[in-house]
Amino acid sequence: MIDPEVRAAVVRGPARVLVELSLPGPSASPADPVSARERVIAAARQAVLARLAGTSHRLARQYASVPLLALEIGPDALQALEGMGDLVARVRAEQIRPPAAAR
Repeated sequence: MIDPEVRAAVVRGPARVLVELSLPGPSASPADPVSARERVIAAARQAVLARLAGTSHRLARQYASVPLLALEIGPDALQALEGMGDLVARVRAEQIRPPAAAR
């Protein structure tokens, strides 16, 4: 669940990561599946952030319709994320890519 490059990056200092949230099975309301999914994502996001309280982390970005969090984390936050197998599917290094050059 933790990509190896994340571990290496955290050793060098705070690291920017993407946290993929683990969502429960389909429980969306047929009447409004989009807002139901957004509520599930929001609940998972809040649970992760609550469990990270007291660790060295900073929320860089959150998404309403995609189960991701962009965080800057230290070693203690990484350790906390490792213990969140019920909420976190994967933690990977954030890779900032420059925009493609216009042709």
